[in-house]
Amino acid sequence: MDLEQAKAIIKSEREAPIGRLSFAAGVLCSPENADKVSLLELIECLKRGNEFKRPSLVNEYAALALYARTKRKRREGHLPYEDFVTDTDDWLNYLKSHFSETEPFDSP
Repeated sequence: MDLEQAKAIIKSEREAPIGRLSFAAGVLCSPENADKVSLLELIECLKRGNEFKRPSLVNEYAALALYARTKRKRREGHLPYEDFVTDTDDWLNYLKSHFSETEPFDSP
């Protein structure tokens, strides 16, 4: 799967099974594609993962990619894999408060 296919799956395939979404999220969130994926595309990936109402590779990949790209600190005192934020509203608020008009968060 290439990056454009992964973006299309995350954005448009509303009925995609979790395996397909996980594969697409892995491509979209990989470090080698960071310069070709916007933060808002990572947020969309996070939203798709959250649709399952439980932890999944989709929202974990997206959250970890967001942390890597933004350098946001993870929460302390929590169990592994429970120490990061997967709430999209929280991430959007964080991005709005940490990026300025001259450094928009909607571009890679």
